[in-house]
Amino acid sequence: MSVEGALCQPGGGASCGACCGLYNFAQHDRAAVTETLARARRVLTATEKTPEAFRESAQRLRAQGATPLFPMVRVCPLLGFLDDGHQRVGCLAHPLVTGGRDLRDCGAYTADICETFLCPSHSWLTEAQALLVRRACPDWYLYGLVITDVEWVKTTLGLVEAERAAPLDPGAILRHPRALRACHDLFALKETAPDRPRDGQVFGAFGPDPAGGEEPVMRVLDYAGLDVGAAPEDHAVLCLGYAPETREALQAARRLIREKVQALVAALGE
Repeated sequence: MSVEGALCQPGGGASCGACCGLYNFAQHDRAAVTETLARARRVLTATEKTPEAFRESAQRLRAQGATPLFPMVRVCPLLGFLDDGHQRVGCLAHPLVTGGRDLRDCGAYTADICETFLCPSHSWLTEAQALLVRRACPDWYLYGLVITDVEWVKTTLGLVEAERAAPLDPGAILRHPRALRACHDLFALKETAPDRPRDGQVFGAFGPDPAGGEEPVMRVLDYAGLDVGAAPEDHAVLCLGYAPETREALQAARRLIREKVQALVAALGE
């Protein structure tokens, strides 16, 4: 994928701060994350643009923040809303925001790391897939959830291909307004899917290492315990954060995903 215009700031209403730990909390719903970003904006826009003042404000924001879900994933207190309308997420210490002074060394990373880092999605998604996510999810919260979950994007688009029994060109979705809306509804399950556990122990397909390691690990379904066989939707079920404890719960989650996939296929056929 071309690195011109990083995926975190592609324009068109989309922006992302996942690499700064945006969703790395037990409570990472839209309301909770919005409050964290709004608080950072309130504090840092009123902070003198000096390293000493920014470090002090960053420490205060850290103290007020929630405990990270995965401690090994850093949460940068300099991430916040870039506008009063809360439509765009980004670094409040970036020189384009501060008026020229680079204060990114005051956060969780050095300015050099921030300047050169590209998230894995740049390598794992094609340009067509990334553009589809941007167009289907044109708001900061949903866009960030989807663009950084490569497993979710590739798995759901793979389900669409399987349902159609034909390769899928993401551009075909972009050319059909109804299909694009259906794609939004499919991707938006990352935010809207009901009846998911809220115990703060998982993030999508990842959970804590049962062996006690620091890095999160990919979760798996206990087919034997559920007394059920595998199905094509199962990895997508995990990407949504489901941890079904009964066969009925697993089947309901599969059905939800299948219905959205079939709606997209139907829209493409119109």
